[in-house]
Amino acid sequence: MIKIKGILKKEEVKQFVKKDGSRGEIKNFFIEPEGTIYPIKISTTNVDLKIGKEGGVVELGVSVFPYYFQDGKKKKALLDYYIPNK
Repeated sequence: MIKIKGILKKEEVKQFVKKDGSRGEIKNFFIEPEGTIYPIKISTTNVDLKIGKEGGVVELGVSVFPYYFQDGKKKKALLDYYIPNK
């Protein structure tokens, strides 16, 4: 598990159709980690989860899976970890 701490920029709930035809929902949080200018999208199936107010500092424990969806198909993604110079 990785801890992400940063500013909550936005949260949204998306609806989609599963392969079996049933409907599903996913909640996305966009968090700008400390020391960066690019938000990270963090997803959960718990659409009732509240982590804080937009613009506030939040901290989450997350699991990382390096893939993304393109044209409805799962694709392998590259994920880089680094230690920034301060």
